[in-house]
Amino acid sequence: TLGEPALLTPAGRPVPFRTRKALALLVYLAAELRQHPRDSLAELLWSRAAPAEARHSLANAISEIRRRLGKAAVETVAGRVRLRGDLVALDLQRLVAGDVLGNEVDGPLEVDGFLERFDLLDAVGFAHWKEAKRSTLVPHLRDALVVLIDRARRTGDFAELGRLGDRLTRFDELSEDAIRARMESRAFAGDRLG
Repeated sequence: TLGEPALLTPAGRPVPFRTRKALALLVYLAAELRQHPRDSLAELLWSRAAPAEARHSLANAISEIRRRLGKAAVETVAGRVRLRGDLVALDLQRLVAGDVLGNEVDGPLEVDGFLERFDLLDAVGFAHWKEAKRSTLVPHLRDALVVLIDRARRTGDFAELGRLGDRLTRFDELSEDAIRARMESRAFAGDRLG
């Protein structure tokens, strides 16, 4: 979910979705692990559709998630929907836990904005949720980028140092860490004037 969202197999292969809204529903259910009324999910993603059409679209999206993750992945009881939390590991969980550098199995976390470049033009409720979630994650994103900047500096990867500095500037224009990283990157590239 950091950057453009994707569902990956344990081996790292992408799992395609027929529609962006089915992927959006999966992201929402995975990020908000609780029971959700069907009507609120239909309103979240299909607010411009007639209620019957929105419920039908929701049912199709749930079916698609079940095809990708298994029939038991989404529990639907008494008009409420919940994703089983043990089936999906989110990069958000690693971000909030501070597990930025990873280990031998999980490499460094790719840190970018929450659902960056993932917009649904006709889902106003989803857009509001995304922005609210993004604002709560900014401190975690900033801390993670500082850790990655330090790693790039220690390993001598000055191109990455500049890229991370640019990314941190998007979240905090006045960040001394971002400005220092960008200056060091340009200096080591020979762009002393820049």
